[in-house]
Amino acid sequence: MKLKKILLCVLALALLTLPVSAHGCHGGGHHGGAVRPARPVTVCTVEGCTAAGRHVHGGVTYCGYPHESGVCDNNCRALCPLEGCPEIGRHTHNGVTYCGYAHVSGFCDGACRTLCTEEGCTAVGRHEHNGVVYCGYSHEGGFCDGACRALCTVDGCTVAGRHDHGGVRCCGYAHPGGFCDGTCRALCPVEGCTVAGRHTHNHVSYCGDRHSIGFCEGACHSA
Repeated sequence: MKLKKILLCVLALALLTLPVSAHGCHGGGHHGGAVRPARPVTVCTVEGCTAAGRHVHGGVTYCGYPHESGVCDNNCRALCPLEGCPEIGRHTHNGVTYCGYAHVSGFCDGACRTLCTEEGCTAVGRHEHNGVVYCGYSHEGGFCDGACRALCTVDGCTVAGRHDHGGVRCCGYAHPGGFCDGTCRALCPVEGCTVAGRHTHNHVSYCGDRHSIGFCEGACHSA
């Protein structure tokens, strides 16, 4: 009799724990558990694929946008295709998130901000007004893509390109726009290199076009 009671207790415990286990197998993260942030994925390399944004090939998730780093950080969105839409920045249509800015790259990487419209404001770079983030640089694209830095003002500094001084980000190239938009590259110094446009040597990006200003601003394209 005692053995029978023990067996009944074991069976009851098994029945009580079964739904919990089954529930966990069906994505516990979507039912109150900890939701993990999406992992970065690589840019799609499948030949002929024209899918934009996140998609899957053979069970592997890729991104269809050409991120310069080769890796998507989950922040990208399609540019808004809705005709006549007046929305700027991130917004949704039928539950799908788009960006209202016409990024040169053809998609939004999530770093864009409205240009500051506060009258009399002299702040440069990223700053806030009443909790809203703006940029104080007058970008040619009409919005800030988050890549801008101040031009270096440290006396005697000879560092070219992007660098820091005491935690302050700046750029050593004298951009005509008065700030660095993040697209600049050093001109290629590798002797004998004949590659035109953007390319890399030992994982460092250069430009093969001999720009008269002494560096590449990222707008050039090889033929």
